[in-house]
Amino acid sequence: MPVSVIIPAFHATDSIAATVAAARRIAGVNEVIVVDDGSRDGTEKAARDAGADRVVSLPRNQGKGRALQAGVAEASGETLLFLDADLGGSAARAGTLLDTIAGRQAMSIAVLPRHERAGGFGLARGLAAAVIRLFTGLRVSAPLSGQRALPAAVVRRIGIAPRWAVEVALTVEAAHLGLPIVEQEVDLEHCHTGRDVAGFRHRFRQFADVLRYALLVGYGLGWPALTRRQVATRLIVWLAGFTALIGLEVRSPLGGVMPVAVQQLWGRGISDETLLLWNARVFGSGLVLGLLCLAAVLLWLPSLWLGTVALGARKTNYLGRSLPGAAGLLLPLIALPAACLGQSFLPLYAPMGVVVGGLAAVGLLDDLFGHLGKARGLRGHLRSLLRGRVTTGAIKAIGGLSAGLIAAYLLDRHQHWALLLAILDGLVIALTANLLNLLDLRPGRALKGFLFLISPVLVAILTRPDLWSYVLPLLGPALAAALVLAPADLSGRVMLGDVGANTLGGLAGLALVVFLPPVGRVVALSALIAIHLYCERASLTDLIARYRLLRFLDQLGTRHLPPLEAGEEAR
Repeated sequence: MPVSVIIPAFHATDSIAATVAAARRIAGVNEVIVVDDGSRDGTEKAARDAGADRVVSLPRNQGKGRALQAGVAEASGETLLFLDADLGGSAARAGTLLDTIAGRQAMSIAVLPRHERAGGFGLARGLAAAVIRLFTGLRVSAPLSGQRALPAAVVRRIGIAPRWAVEVALTVEAAHLGLPIVEQEVDLEHCHTGRDVAGFRHRFRQFADVLRYALLVGYGLGWPALTRRQVATRLIVWLAGFTALIGLEVRSPLGGVMPVAVQQLWGRGISDETLLLWNARVFGSGLVLGLLCLAAVLLWLPSLWLGTVALGARKTNYLGRSLPGAAGLLLPLIALPAACLGQSFLPLYAPMGVVVGGLAAVGLLDDLFGHLGKARGLRGHLRSLLRGRVTTGAIKAIGGLSAGLIAAYLLDRHQHWALLLAILDGLVIALTANLLNLLDLRPGRALKGFLFLISPVLVAILTRPDLWSYVLPLLGPALAAALVLAPADLSGRVMLGDVGANTLGGLAGLALVVFLPPVGRVVALSALIAIHLYCERASLTDLIARYRLLRFLDQLGTRHLPPLEAGEEAR
């Protein structure tokens, strides 16, 4: 197993020679590569004189990540061993990292001895450990350790993050690929930065680089393998989506005629005071939607922490990667407060609160405990229930249907044939929620399904622009949260989970029953029943794989992920 040692160095004249000499004594090492990261002293000459096989000189200092990129490009070994330039003679002990991963695909990280009165206050290290735990669920002792060994093929597949985020990125990406992460105590001597100006400057750079990496990965706007141009393009498209959403709301005509469904919810004549209040809501709806978007952006990472770390919701996706499994928790965290705050102001918020609260609760239950009682499809869950074995899927089905029926009753109680309409609408709401659960097997599918389901409402808005203001109470929170979730979901970084798919589907169903006439709701219910009957006997993934148009839509925004294969079984 040929090993390439890569040593990034910057102003390391005093230690680089001893480090190179010690690295050459490690068993199995066939080349030592030193990358001089724009040093202005004699680092390059000292490395050559010490016997480095190759010395790569960068014209200017570009940070540790860029130096490692240059070293990886030159390496020919099957295994890479990264070492810091200031280890000196103790670098020879790093051979234990190679012994740990000998003969297997894994990454070993050196945990250095702790030194008193060395380093800062642990802010950079604490942030790095928190970021790794957020994205992988792993607790790491040495998140910023630069001493690590791993297969060269894995490094080239992952890419190298810029500057000082390189160690955190390697750990996160390796864990997502399913690579075992092994930490090992190694007695290495390291030049610790002190609590002086230079030391605090170095740790501030570390903190800033790790934070930048966390934000880019968390919001799905980039990862180490993307160029700056690609990251900038994603950011521009993301911001353009927010601008377009708020811009449509601001430019929509004020006032207009209330939808019949909204008038019927009051169950009485509309007074002048009510109309004045309605117009005031319309006037401020652009500001409300802007605040919803801002709240979604700010709450995204805390909600991810709540679902992944506090609740421990992690799932294995179709690629076998362990990912945050309840990222859609952001949806109820945005929509439920909006519904509760507006319940006394607009009657549409009451059924909305029931749908969001009920469907999100049973969805989160399945995300957390769904592995305890598994069954395939609605029919499988019902069979298990008849045999006396309660599964979370059965609870989700019963809870979803109950939430849909209660919300439908609140909508239809003042109409003629209220009971029949409530049953019709309740079934539509429950089945749309379950449909998005069925779609949430691949990145982006649930969000695309949500847009497809609300397309009749969007078509109505194109013909009647004033209706856009009336869509805000139902779809505004969901659209704001979906915009925040979309980049991370499409990148395959997170999974919405049942809590997210349930909430999206329930709100889409609620919008359909509010804006469609009874005949349209019957058509929608018939289509939903047909789809569910098909899914009981076949796979939606196989169906998508067979048709070019469906494959094209499925791959929008996810072309960087492995292609869809017919016959693939849903996990």
